[in-house]
Amino acid sequence: MRLTSIVLVLAASSAFAAGEKVVTPVPAKQVRPGYGVVESVTPVRVAPARSAAAGGSAAKEERARPMYRVAVRMPDGSVQYRDLDRPEFKVGDNVLLTNAGDIVPD
Repeated sequence: MRLTSIVLVLAASSAFAAGEKVVTPVPAKQVRPGYGVVESVTPVRVAPARSAAAGGSAAKEERARPMYRVAVRMPDGSVQYRDLDRPEFKVGDNVLLTNAGDIVPD
């Protein structure tokens, strides 16, 4: 357990050195469908979800993946976030957030 903590701290510090924030994946309960406007697109590193399995494969260290966190302002004023592999959208784009958690052009 201690080794895992050290590895995560080192991965986070290398991402900070590269100027990217390390974030956790967007929880599924925060995903709501609807239309909105892209408010920001930020390069981040998404930390892998922690496994509940004790003593999993230590040889397969998963590292934080480079992604883009997209903030979408909804008509009710709330903001929703999605993580994308590539920067497909720019600030001001009208988009649709789907039930599956995807972002598509409006």
